[in-house]
Amino acid sequence: MHTVIKGTKTVEEFKQLKAYLEQRATEHFEEHKKAFENWKEGEIEKVWIDGKGNICIEYESGNWWHYNEQGEWW
Repeated sequence: MHTVIKGTKTVEEFKQLKAYLEQRATEHFEEHKKAFENWKEGEIEKVWIDGKGNICIEYESGNWWHYNEQGEWW
């Protein structure tokens, strides 16, 4: 999983945000995958935060989604 993080001021802040993003991305991925009988998107390729604070996940397929804190995706 490639995690893109911008704007942190300290190494500690970077590490905390990276751990948070990776944990939440894994949770979102697992829930999203459960909604499909046959998940075809592959594993997580890249994770980042968009300009509105939503977590974005790109999968091996090249497709990506936004996820909010409630776990909704679009």
